[in-house]
Amino acid sequence: MKDAQFKLWRWTPVTVSAVLMIVIGFISVRTVSELRSATDRRERTFQVLLDAQALEDGLVDAQDRERGYLQTGQPRLLVEYKTETNAEIEELSQLDELTRNDPGQQARLKELAVAIKAVFSNDDRVIGVYARQGAPSSAQPEQETASWNVTDRAIHDLDDFSNDEKKLLAKEDAAEQGDYHKAARWLVAASLVAAALLVLANYVAGREVGRRRLAEIKQLDLIAALQKALAEVKTLSGLIPICSWCKSVRSDTGYWQSVEQYVRSRTDATFTHGLCPKCAEKMEAEIASAGAEKPSTTAS
Repeated sequence: MKDAQFKLWRWTPVTVSAVLMIVIGFISVRTVSELRSATDRRERTFQVLLDAQALEDGLVDAQDRERGYLQTGQPRLLVEYKTETNAEIEELSQLDELTRNDPGQQARLKELAVAIKAVFSNDDRVIGVYARQGAPSSAQPEQETASWNVTDRAIHDLDDFSNDEKKLLAKEDAAEQGDYHKAARWLVAASLVAAALLVLANYVAGREVGRRRLAEIKQLDLIAALQKALAEVKTLSGLIPICSWCKSVRSDTGYWQSVEQYVRSRTDATFTHGLCPKCAEKMEAEIASAGAEKPSTTAS
C-alpha cells in the first residue's frame, strides 16, 4: 500500500469518528438542555396545578366563611372571608405569571378571573344586604341559589383550567419521551459507527505496520547478505607497477613478484593454468621444431 493510500485509509475513519464524537457531544448537550427545559416546564405545570387547587380550596373556604358570617354574624368570619378573597386575588396573579407563555391558558384564566370576581361581587352584595336588612333578608332562597350558581360556575371554570393544564403536561411528557428515545437512538447509532470506524482504522494501521515490518526484515536480511558478500570480496585498485617485459609486478615493499603471487596475496582469487589457442599453436610449433632438429644432431 502506498503512503498516500495508507494515510487515506487510516485517517479517513479517524476523522469521521472524530466528527461523530463531536455530533454525539452536540446531541448530548442538546438533550441535556431539552431535559432541563422539560423539567422546568414540568415544575411550572405542577406549580400551576397546585395554585389552581389552592385557588379552588380558597374559593370554597371563602364561601364557607361568608355563609358562616351570614348565619352567626361573627366579625371574625368576615375578616377571614376578606383574607381569603385577597389570597384568591394573589393566586390569580401568580397563575397569570406562570402561564404567560401559554396563550390558551391565558384566555381561560381571563374567563376564570371574571367568574371569580362575579363570585366576590355577589358575596359583597349579599353581605351588604345582611348589613342593611339583617340575616333573614340575606338568607332568601333566590339569593342563596344565585350564590351557588355563581360559585359553581367559577369552580367549573377552574376545573376546566386544571384539566387543560394536565392535558398540556401529558402532551409535553409524550413529546419529551419521543425526543429522548430519538436522541438515544442517534447516540447509540453514532457511537456504534464511530467504534466501527476506529476498529477499521486500527486494523488498517496494524496491517500496514505488519507489512512494513516484514519489508524491513527482508531489507535487513538483504543488507546483511550484501555486507557479507562485500566482506568476502577483495578488490585491487590504483596503479599497479608491472614489468613490460617479464610481466612481474612490484609490491609495496619494492620486491618484484609474478602476477599470480601479487594477485593471490591481495585477493581471494586462485589461478589455474592453461594455454590459450595462440600460445598452444606457438608451443606446438616449438615442439615440432625441436623434434625436427633432434635427428640431424644424432647423425653428426
